[in-house]
Amino acid sequence: MIILADKTDLEKIVNGTAQIAVATLTKNGQAPDVRIVLGVYDKTSDQVLFMSSAQAEKVAEIAAHSQAAFATPQFGELGYARIRHAVVEQINPTPEQLDLYNNKYPENAKYAAHSDFFALRFKEAEVTVDGHTTVVKVTD
Repeated sequence: MIILADKTDLEKIVNGTAQIAVATLTKNGQAPDVRIVLGVYDKTSDQVLFMSSAQAEKVAEIAAHSQAAFATPQFGELGYARIRHAVVEQINPTPEQLDLYNNKYPENAKYAAHSDFFALRFKEAEVTVDGHTTVVKVTD
């Protein structure tokens, strides 16, 4: 039986794992650079949210180049997701987005209150469930 994944599967995968590998370009744009972040899927905006310290090198890279790619690790029975073409930008999170993040990572609430938040926007994701990959359209 082939399982066709959808946006619900993508949300379950992203929210079922804590760590997401986000690749951006170095500040000079010459090479990819990967960092592990704690992310949450916001189904209201169809974005993946994460936070970082304003002093982090990743923040300087994002300021210089908005192109990104990201992936989740394999997480139990949930499968995994890979997004090759994303745009990452700093956001001012809504109270609902802060609640979403803080509910997933309550131990980071104090840190989140003093960090910058970012959103990964993308149009499609490759979602693999039970060894079958589906391209899931997120936005048109």
